Amino acid sequence: MDKTVPGRKVMTRKASDNKYLHKDFHVSMNILLKYIYETFGKKEMVNYLIQYTDAYHKPLSDELMSGDLSTLCKYFADIYKKEEWPVKINCEADFLEIVQDACPGITQIKEKGETPCPYYLETYNTVYQRLCESTAFEYELEYFDEETGACKQVFRRKEKN
Repeated sequence: MDKTVPGRKVMTRKASDNKYLHKDFHVSMNILLKYIYETFGKKEMVNYLIQYTDAYHKPLSDELMSGDLSTLCKYFADIYKKEEWPVKINCEADFLEIVQDACPGITQIKEKGETPCPYYLETYNTVYQRLCESTAFEYELEYFDEETGACKQVFRRKEKN
């Protein structure tokens, strides 16, 4: 049975036709982290981020096991491109440096009228330290501005002893 009405146009769209909005991820993640922090405390919030990293970033961690940092460079370039966020990424064979004047997540959370979870910096620190565990690389959050999320992140090849 034809359900078209004369003079009415029908548009068919798929979810894949829509622009990917990674920004929405930050808002929902912040709600979850605030709940865990307020209900169970910082330790459990960090434990959640470790579990999240182990599950979500497993393919990326597996790639880092090879000792090749290029996969991580591509990952960050892609994420910031989707975010449409200005960032400086310097990638070499033995290190990756990311410098941003503000955090896209914190910016989006505040634009929605929300407050970032206390210890929001753990979405960087815990996640990327865990990502590097058991790989040839280590992660350092050299600085992080709690108000804006401006930061410098560095992934370095571990020194051989």
